[in-house]
Amino acid sequence: MGYKSGIKGYVLLDIFTREIFVSRNVLFYEHILPYPKSHLSVTSDWEYFPSQPPVLIPDSASSSSLEPPLPKDPPILPDSPSIEPQPISPPLRRSSRVSIAPSHLKNFICHASSQFSSPHTNVPLYPISNFLSFNKLSNPHCHFVLSISTNTEPKIYTEASKFDCWNQAMKTELTALERTRTWKLVDLPPNIKPIGYRWVYKIKHHADGSIERFKARLVAKGYNQIKGLDYFDTYSPVAKLTTIRLVLALASIHSWHLHQLDVNNALLHGDLQEDVYLTLPPGFKSEKPNQVCKLLKSLYGLKQASRKWYEKLTSLLVQNGYTQAASNHSLFTKTTSFSFTFLLVYVDDVILAGTSLSEFSFIKNILHTSFQIKDLGQLKYFLGLEVSHSKSGISICQRKYCLDLLSDTGFTDSKLVSTPSDPSSRLHHDAITPYHDIPSYRRLVGILLYLNSTRPDITHITQQLSQFLSNSTTAHHHAALRVLKYLKQSHGRGLFFPRDSSIHLLGFSDAD
Repeated sequence: MGYKSGIKGYVLLDIFTREIFVSRNVLFYEHILPYPKSHLSVTSDWEYFPSQPPVLIPDSASSSSLEPPLPKDPPILPDSPSIEPQPISPPLRRSSRVSIAPSHLKNFICHASSQFSSPHTNVPLYPISNFLSFNKLSNPHCHFVLSISTNTEPKIYTEASKFDCWNQAMKTELTALERTRTWKLVDLPPNIKPIGYRWVYKIKHHADGSIERFKARLVAKGYNQIKGLDYFDTYSPVAKLTTIRLVLALASIHSWHLHQLDVNNALLHGDLQEDVYLTLPPGFKSEKPNQVCKLLKSLYGLKQASRKWYEKLTSLLVQNGYTQAASNHSLFTKTTSFSFTFLLVYVDDVILAGTSLSEFSFIKNILHTSFQIKDLGQLKYFLGLEVSHSKSGISICQRKYCLDLLSDTGFTDSKLVSTPSDPSSRLHHDAITPYHDIPSYRRLVGILLYLNSTRPDITHITQQLSQFLSNSTTAHHHAALRVLKYLKQSHGRGLFFPRDSSIHLLGFSDAD
């Protein structure tokens, strides 16, 4: 019925009770007004509305899918005065001209794009990138991706020590360190300052989304190490995200098997040649005062830990017939007369892709005998990438990573925008008010850079924002916050690798 002065909201009339009230939560159904006559009951017509708020629904192919379905016939009580229907206006005339994409798009090859048409006009729109719709996936996979964002993980020891599950996890970790003879108790040498530690907590899930176990990891504060004293070489390669996407694309096209492994306490298998001393963790008691732990094997957090583990794993794989790729040292391949296998390593996470399950079983037994591994089955969650499989292809996205970003920055309830950047403004160096917290701006841009792994739609604006890391202004910060508002309404988008795609290489270059 309009607006009321001094009040934010709409003045509404309940056509059933004739009550006038004010509300800000209004849905407009302009295409079904005026209401036709109906003899259906109120309950049967409006029971289709979901009981949960739309924000809990997984991301779908369009923002319109988050709205509740419309009732077929809005009800009118029998004793209410009848409302004469107004004549329905004739449908608008639509142009029969064929819609053609702009000429500048003809210079691009868009094999992974599809045509989308407007639901109101049926006119084809420009090609847009494919993105993941959880509404079209199986119920077990939807349950998995929702459960990994349900449980929270503690950040500090005092918070975790209040729960029995985390206390048991920390006790299990200390028992494993003693069993593998990771350290021995010694008196602290003179003029030596031991390094500290911290606990890192992680919840492991089964493939169906249920909790497998609560994992606590003791991490050394390696930033206190001194080069030349307790460490020397530190470099250790890890799998590149471009290589991970390439392996997933090839696995989708060739219908390869995709499995995931997790090595138990991987970095603890590396042997140390340096003298490294660690303060006693809680729950560890020594018979003598002023004793510390002298590390015999590497520990998470040490600067040389990844290198020692990588050296040991590489030698084992090479001995069993695997060849190290020259372009990516974390990628190993094995070719036989009847099978082909990819093995991709990212610290203690391993991806297996190939044609033979018997080769999978062979290398799993070798790794389990040497290091103790966990077979996680089909690849579903790797480095924050949520991987879903279907008959038509493989989809990857970073939905949980995106939701955690929105939660940490306080943008869970922010307003939505349809584009990641404002097309009417351009970022540049200026002399306006500098942003007061440049480190937080750098962290935000770094997080957005990792999202670029599955979100090419924010690649351009992220590249623009990264040019002002040293002298960012409030305008640059506002532009970064706009990206968060855009991610709020598209947190489930990702990449899709169709199985019927052809294998080809495409190269692009600028005019110069």
